[in-house]
Amino acid sequence: MKFLKFQLLVVLFFYGPLSMKVLAQEPSTTIDLGETDISIERPFTISVIIKNSDSRPIVNFPSLKGFIKKGTTTSVSPVEINGKTVVSQVITQSYTSIRPGQYRLPSFELVVGETTVKSDEVVVTVRPGATPPGSVTAVAAPPEAISKNDVFLALSTSKSAVYTGEGFSLKLSFFVAESYPFELTFYELDQQLQQLLKTLRPANCWEENEGITDLSRHPVFFNGKRYAEYRIYQATFFPLNRQSIQIPSVSLKLLQYRPATKPGDERRKEIVSYQTRPVSVRVTPLPPHPLRDQVAVGQYRLIETNLRKNPAVGQSLQYKFRITGEGNIASLPAPLVPDSTTFDIFPPAEKEVIDRTGGIVSGSKTFSYALVPRQNGNFPLATYFQWIYFDLKQQRYDTLRSAITLRVGGTALPEGDTVRVSLPGSIYTGIERTDSSRQPINMQEMLRLVVNILLVGMIVGMMYLFWRK
Repeated sequence: MKFLKFQLLVVLFFYGPLSMKVLAQEPSTTIDLGETDISIERPFTISVIIKNSDSRPIVNFPSLKGFIKKGTTTSVSPVEINGKTVVSQVITQSYTSIRPGQYRLPSFELVVGETTVKSDEVVVTVRPGATPPGSVTAVAAPPEAISKNDVFLALSTSKSAVYTGEGFSLKLSFFVAESYPFELTFYELDQQLQQLLKTLRPANCWEENEGITDLSRHPVFFNGKRYAEYRIYQATFFPLNRQSIQIPSVSLKLLQYRPATKPGDERRKEIVSYQTRPVSVRVTPLPPHPLRDQVAVGQYRLIETNLRKNPAVGQSLQYKFRITGEGNIASLPAPLVPDSTTFDIFPPAEKEVIDRTGGIVSGSKTFSYALVPRQNGNFPLATYFQWIYFDLKQQRYDTLRSAITLRVGGTALPEGDTVRVSLPGSIYTGIERTDSSRQPINMQEMLRLVVNILLVGMIVGMMYLFWRK
C-alpha cells in the first residue's frame, strides 16, 4: 500500500507540470496536400502547417515514387486572435513528376518537433504537357570548355548585368556525358559544399536559397550529346549596392572508379577534381531618383481588399495593401504614408509568402493597416497609400496607388478634436472610464496557477498519508 502511494506521488510530481505545459501551449500541426490533378509542368506539393508556433522545425519530407524532390519554401502568417498575435508556420515541399500517369501515394507520417502527423492516402493524376514524353531538355552549352572526357563542373548565372536590387540566379552544376565510361561518386559533398558556399556567396548581396536537398539527375542535351546534370547549388542574389560581383573559380572532388586490371581484382579508386571558371556580374546603379537607394526593384502589382462600406467617424476598419510579383519579396518596404488629419493610421502588420523555385523569386507581401476616420466625406486612399518601385520591364520608376475611395458617414468630429470616444462602435468607447491600473485576466495563467495549487495540495496530502502510515 505504501509503495503504491509512493508511485502515485512520483507520477503526480513529475507528470503534473508536463500536462500543464501541454494545456498551456496547445500548438496544432496539420498536413495539406496540393492539387491532385496537375499537368507535368506543374509541381505537386506537400505543406506542413504549424499553428501557434514561433519556431521553425526541420521537416524531413518523404520521397515519392515517380516524383523528384524540388525546392522547399517557407512562409510565416501572423494572425491577431483575442488581442494576441498567433504565428503560423507553413513549410512546403515541391515535387515534379518523372512522367505522366496516375500515382497512388500511400499514407505517410511526418515528425514535426515533438508531434507526429499522418497524411491521407491520395491518387495524383499527372497529365501530359506540351513537351513530348521521354524527350530531354535542350540547353545552351555552358561557358566552360568541355574536357576530353566530357565531364565538367559549371558555374553559371542567369544574367551578366543587373541593376542594384535586381535579382540574378547563380547555379553550380556537375555534368556527365551518358557515354562517359567510368563511374563517378560524390565525395564528402557536405563538407565540400560548406567551403564552396563561403566562396560562392557574394558579401554585398541578399540571398534567397532555393534549398536543393538531394542530387537529382536532370537529362539535358547540347553539342550533339546527352548529359546528366546534377544541380549542387542554386540561389537568387539581389545586389545591395553598386559594387560589381566577382565570384572566383571553385573546385569539386569526386571518387572515380576504373575497371580492374585483372579479373577478380578490385576496381581502381581515385580522387579526381574539377574546376569552374570565374564568374562576374556587372551591377548598374538605378537612374536618378530621390528614393533610388530605397525603392524595390522588380515587376509588381497591387491587390487590395474591399473595406467596410460607409464606416462611422471613429469606427476602426482594416485596410490591406498587398504587393505581389517577382523580386526581393522579403525586403519590400511598406508604402509611403504621410501624416493625416483625416485618419488615424496605425503601423501595419506584415505577412509575406515567398516562392524560390525555378531560379525566380516571386510571392507577395501584405501590409495590414488599422484606420480610424476622423471626418465625414469621400476620401481617395491613393492620397495616403502609395508605393514607388523600379519596373524592370518598363525600365522606369512606377507607383502603385490605391484605387479605393472610402466614404465615411456618421457625425463629423468637432474641429481640432480627436476621435469621439462616446461614439458607438469606436475602439475608444468607454476609455475615459477604464482603470489603467487594472490588468486584464490571463485565463491561461489563471488555469496554470489553479492546477499547480491543486497539484501541490495533492502532493502534500499524499506525503502526509504516506508518512502517517
